[in-house]
Amino acid sequence: MKKILLLLLLSLLELMGNEVAIVKSLTGVVEVKRLKKTIELKVGTKLSEGDLIMTHAKSSVGFIFDDGTRIALGAKSIFAIKKFVVNPSQNKYDVDLDMKKGKISFSSGKIGKLAPNAVKFHIPEGIIGIRGTKFLVEVD
Repeated sequence: MKKILLLLLLSLLELMGNEVAIVKSLTGVVEVKRLKKTIELKVGTKLSEGDLIMTHAKSSVGFIFDDGTRIALGAKSIFAIKKFVVNPSQNKYDVDLDMKKGKISFSSGKIGKLAPNAVKFHIPEGIIGIRGTKFLVEVD
């Protein structure tokens, strides 16, 4: 019985995704949809691969990824962290982000210097290639 519970717990942790960022600033109401649950974010909340972040009217959020990449979302934004792997010791880099709606400010961390080609940043009408270190986007 203990083995079954342990396997179930490990499976659940794997589904939750890797923790990849932390909320550093927040105003208003910001939520994250994770594993079919929606929870309100607070400063200090960890974000994971697979998270969908949603800001309400008159709300914003700023978070920093493990490699130092910084993102700020404006009001009425929807943003997904599909994948965020930056592991220089194993030479593994795979970042896949999706801005569905709203405003975002992006400032790359180590990934911008080590493997900019490993970053995929989707917007509804295309993909942004990371060649610099900072950009702003607004998606209606």
